[in-house]
Order: sequence, then structure tokens, then C-alpha cells
Amino acid sequence: MKIGIIGYDIFGTGGTTRSNINLINDLLSNGHQITYFNLLPFSKGKVKRTKELLQEKEHIDFHLIRKWENVDSKDVYIITRESLFIFAKVIKKKFPNSKIIGEVHTPLPLIDPTVDFAPEAIDTYRVGLQSAHKYLCEKYTNNNIVHFPVSIRHLRCREISNVRQVKENVSFYVYSRFDESQKDIAYSIKLMDYFVNHLGKKTYKLYINGKGPGKLVYEKLILFYNLQENVLINQEIPSDAIYLSTARYETLGYSILEAFIDGRQMILFSGDDKSLAEIYGEFQSFCWLEGSIVSDSAIIEDFLSMPLELKNKLARSDFERLSSISPIRNYGKSYEEAVLEAPIRNSNRCNVNESKIMKVLFEQNNVSNKKYLSAFYTFLKKIPFLKKLLSSEKTKKTIRNILFNRNHSEISPTRVADLRDDFIFIESFHGKSFAGDPKYLALSLQEKKPGYYFFVSSINELVDQEIYSYGMIPVRLGSREYIQKFKTSKLIIINGNSLDKVGKSSKQIFLETWHGFPLKKMVADLMDEEQRILETEAFIPRMKKWDYIPVSSQWNKNLFYSAFKLSENSRLKVLETGVGRNAYLIKNKMNLSEKIRVTEKYLNRPYHEEQKIILYCPTWRGKKRQELTKIDWVSVIEQLPDNYEIIVKLHPLESHMYKKYNQLHDRIHAYFNELTDIQELFLISDVLITDYSSSMFDFAHLNKKIIVLQEDKQSYSEKIGWYFDLEETIGISGQAYSAEQVVKKILEDDDNQYNKNIVKKMLNFDSSNSDEKILQNIFNDY
Repeated sequence: MKIGIIGYDIFGTGGTTRSNINLINDLLSNGHQITYFNLLPFSKGKVKRTKELLQEKEHIDFHLIRKWENVDSKDVYIITRESLFIFAKVIKKKFPNSKIIGEVHTPLPLIDPTVDFAPEAIDTYRVGLQSAHKYLCEKYTNNNIVHFPVSIRHLRCREISNVRQVKENVSFYVYSRFDESQKDIAYSIKLMDYFVNHLGKKTYKLYINGKGPGKLVYEKLILFYNLQENVLINQEIPSDAIYLSTARYETLGYSILEAFIDGRQMILFSGDDKSLAEIYGEFQSFCWLEGSIVSDSAIIEDFLSMPLELKNKLARSDFERLSSISPIRNYGKSYEEAVLEAPIRNSNRCNVNESKIMKVLFEQNNVSNKKYLSAFYTFLKKIPFLKKLLSSEKTKKTIRNILFNRNHSEISPTRVADLRDDFIFIESFHGKSFAGDPKYLALSLQEKKPGYYFFVSSINELVDQEIYSYGMIPVRLGSREYIQKFKTSKLIIINGNSLDKVGKSSKQIFLETWHGFPLKKMVADLMDEEQRILETEAFIPRMKKWDYIPVSSQWNKNLFYSAFKLSENSRLKVLETGVGRNAYLIKNKMNLSEKIRVTEKYLNRPYHEEQKIILYCPTWRGKKRQELTKIDWVSVIEQLPDNYEIIVKLHPLESHMYKKYNQLHDRIHAYFNELTDIQELFLISDVLITDYSSSMFDFAHLNKKIIVLQEDKQSYSEKIGWYFDLEETIGISGQAYSAEQVVKKILEDDDNQYNKNIVKKMLNFDSSNSDEKILQNIFNDY
């Protein structure tokens, strides 16, 4: 049988490459002739190195996908990457009687919903998980859906080693691609913080080996938790190190099988989709994590104490189960019978524009002519007489301009037909964090519409972490993907103004939530006339995109009308529903399980009922400063009882100061702004200390103590201005405090009457179901 295999890069690394090599060897050993079509450019040297891994080398050749038409037709084409499935349409246009197999390697939740699975061209989809098989059977009723595992040929001749005994100094290792959308290696670093800095396991070490964009996140977390001596990246792994996987999703995990056969002790998380439990759930020698730092640390300690003799016995029993994961012998023949011999389901020619298909193919795989130019440049550097010329700084600068100065092709204005009702675009604080009303409305909608896709604006990998934890999809602020997802989403939920370049379709719905009850004057109400004119002129065209804005009270509504000139948008509906972020507070203020979850999330320590948390929220002053306040926080914490902790919630524009506050005292904490949600911090805090931050109004729903600092009241009032006087309006006064005075204020009794005043005057629309009311209004018009 003549077989064409189409892949992204057989010459790369990773599980899909290993799977492809195994499959090719299995098919070659069965006497088939193979042509491999590679998307990325490659050299003769790469072909030579790859052929060294293959049997029957004379029966395989390699070509670029771009040149596929120069090769004779094949009986079967196997497409090994979901983002390449669209190429099946091009094949069926020319060779309608060829059979096409689509190999689904990526966990289903991680496949971009805009990827075309080309069901009108692909005959058979092969999947490795029973859960994926069930999903695709329901979605693609006219195609063959075959549940058949990937090959583990490279392991078939190996015998299991004795389980390695862990020495006195316990070591764990993660061997994985640094991809947080799938792997969640950050969780393993938090686990190490708990072991080392809470349980005192100072000799425990974690080795993280691999490569990918997540490395920057790991380096930041290692510094944040002060684990430089305990968590090491790309260092030699000790021979007795325990294999650790905290991945969210997997479809097999070759490194898991390789480590198990090598005699490593095994600790796995079953996955958000329970995929690893589906594959390895019968393996009794494995230690299974639950996804909670506190409970997982106890599970691991119990596992470490298990006798080695028992672990060996269980591992040998598990080794016999390998054949249930994938056929050890005759995989090629079994694959042929189960997959290749499935009937043709699509024998009609696909009437498609090949150039458009190829453009989509290269765009969604992030391939451009620059990659080909880059590969050519690398080739030229190997020529002796050109090496010196190409190495000069002037030449390299010219080449960099050609290769890396992105010349974005213009993205056409959104057509109404492009909008998808099931696409929701979320942006909070311009992608600097995933918090506020957009987050809580998204979570509420996610619960009601589990089949919807939520794209969330993000400025970096830290924000991505928070987004992934809720099963949503981060898109980098301002990127091409950001623009495309924004323009195809029916509903936009945002708490600021959208980027001008994304525009707005006539059928899109903009739900503007803003990000707090106004205390400081804004936009059209600013005291400074020049600044007021400047901001208002820029603001009004953006405000005219809004379709809905919820408010917490009539007073809130009046202030928004004044500051934002809402009357100039005749289409805008102001919703007297209350706001989503405060629905979270009202619903959970007596919810102990939520307080435990949030405490463990931030402090990474067990919840203690007697613990008291002081939350300090300084607002932005509009200029760079080295001190947030004149208060000596070390003196404050040392005067407070031992069960008190201080959390400093920094303004996004001063988030760089978290290092300074983290180093002050072991009971003073500051976090990455990207990973922080102030509503969650409100829930676990007993006292709020703030200056001009409107955060005090939301906090009033919890009826806890508020302390207001006002160290520059006069100058701030003259420059910015307030809408109202705090003392006259709600009965709370601010002042400059010494450390001693702050401690006294924290510990003294307070009737908290100001909270009742705030809720009655400013937040009286808020309720536990404000989020549901808002969404009901939106979907009445959807």
C-alpha cells in the first residue's frame, strides 16, 4: 500500500514526533511504501538523522507539503495534526478515491475551536481516548471514528527495571514541554513551596527539564517562593528522582511509560479531563494526586513511606498491563485492520480554492515565508566564504529587519456572518489580570453554557495561568489571534475600553462593566480642564461602542452619566441589576469552603479559623514612587498578635514592588498582580486598609472593618478631585497614621456603621444573583 503521511515537523521533538516515528516503523515493517510530507522546511542533514531511526529506509522519502502535487497519488493519506486537517480538502479535490485518516493527538479541550476538522474530506478519525471517541461520534456522525492507541514500539523490547529506591534527599522530576496550557508545571512548584517552606522539607528538590514558553513563568515562581536551591531547571536528574506529572491534559504521555519501565517511582495527577486516570487508572504502583496542595502533600508523604518491596510487586503487576494500553506486538497489522481498512466515507471531489486553503493552513500553523528564509540563512552560514559576511552586525541587522519586523496583513472588518454565538471574548484590566466583573460574569455564563468558548485577553504567561485554571483560553493582547477571536465573538465583556484597532461589528454586543464605584473624579468630571478635554475627546468614541453597562445604584448610574457622558450613546442600556463582582462576595461571605480554597490559593498554606488577614490596597498616584506609605509595616506586623498576616494588593502600575514587600517579613505578603483577584482577597480578609481606592465600597458587603489612609489629601483633591466627602456621606474619615495608631485601629472594636451606609446609598442594586440578572438581560436580546 502506498501511504502519504502529512505532519508539522517530523524532524522536531515531542510526543507527536515520537508517535509518527513509531507509526512509520510499524507501517514500513509491514511492507508499505511511505512518503512523508513536512510542513516546515528541512535539510538533507535532518533527513539523514531521522532515517537513522527508521527501518526499511529505502521505502520512505520526504517532501514539503508545498510540493505535494509533484508526487504521485497515494492509496491512503494520514494527517497527523489537527490544524492540518483542512489539507484533506485539497487532497480530495485531486484524488477523491484516496482514503484520508485524521489522527487526533491533541487533547480535545486544547484544540482551537476555529480549526476546520474537514469532515467532508476526512474518512476516518483515529483517537486514543474513549472519552474523545464518544465526543467525536456524537459530533461527526457521517465519518468513521476509531478508538485505537498510538504505538509504543520504541518500548516493546524493554524489560521493566526494579523500582529505584529513593535516597535520603528526596528528589522529584518533571520531563515535559514547557506548555502551561497542558502541563501545569507551575503547580509542582507551588507543591515544592509547601514542602520546603511550610513543612520544612529543606532537602526536597524538584528538577524541571524541557523547553518552551513556560520557562519564564517557572523562573518567576522559583524566585517568588525563594526556591532557588530546591527547584532546578534543565539540570542533571538524579538517578533516584521520582517522576512527577501535574498535567491538566494528556493523551498518553510517552515520558510516563518510559519512566515507569525505567524503574522510576511514579506520581501523577489524573488530569482536569481525567485522561491519565482513563489510561493508567488500573496501575496500582502509581501515586495519584487530587489537585489540592495540602491534600497532595499528605498523599505524597504516605507514598514515600510505602515499603520498596511492595512498590516492586505492584510495578511488576502493572507491567503486565502495558498491552492493554497499546498492542506490544503487530501494532502495524492491527492499525491497518482497525484504521486503514475502515471504508471510504467521502468520495466526492471537494470544490475548494486551493490557494485559500493553503493560506489558512500556513496561518493557523504560524508558518510564513520568514521560516523558510530563516532556514536558508542558516544554510548559507555553513558556507565558509559567506560565514564572515553573514556574521557581521550590519548584515544581521538587515536580515533581522526582513525576518522579524512583522508586517501584519490587514485583517478585514468583521462580517456579520463571521460572528459565532458560542464565542465570548473577555477582557479585564486590559489583559493585566483575570478578575473583576468580566471574570465573574464569564464564570456564571460558563456554568450555564458549557459548550461555549471563552477567549480571555492576557498580557503574559502569568495571566495565562489564572485563565487556564478556569478552563478558558488566553489570547495575547493585541496579537493577530486576539484580533481574530475578538472579531468573531458575538459577546464582548470588558471593564475598560477596547483597543481601537479591533473595531466593532454591527451585530456584536459590548457589555461594559467598568471596574469600580467612582470616588475619584473621572474623564468629563476631572478638575484639570486640559486633562478633562483631552480624556473626554478620546473616551466618547470608545464609549459609543457600549451596548450595556450594569450599575450598583441610582447614584452609581448618575456618576457614570456625568463622567462618561452616557447620554451621547442613545443605544446604550444601563442595567439596574447590581454588578457581577459583588454577587460573588454576597454569595460567598459565609461560605467556608470558598474561604479555604482562596486561602490555600494565595497563602499556599492550610486554612486556620483563628487566622486574621489585613488587606492593604494602595491606589495609583500617577507617578513612580519607592514607598506606598509612610507607615512602617514591619513595626505594624510585629506589634500585632502572631495570628495576623498582612497582604499588600498592589495597583497594576506598581506591581513591580511586590518583591520589596515580600522581603519585609514572613507575615507580610505581596503577589504577582497577574495572579491576583481582589474580590477573592476581600473574602478572606478581616480588615481593609486603603487610601483613595474605590475597593472599600465593594468590601462593605462583607461588613468588616475599613481603615482609610489620607496622607496627601489636599494635593490629591486639587489635582484629581472627589465626587463626595467620605465622612459626610458614609461616616468614615481618613487620616495619616503611625504604625502604633494603625495597630490600635486594627484591634479596637468598631460598629462598622459606614458599611451599612455604603450598601444602602451606593450598592443597593447589588444582590447574590446580580450576575444572572445581567446575563438574562443580554440574552433576551442575543
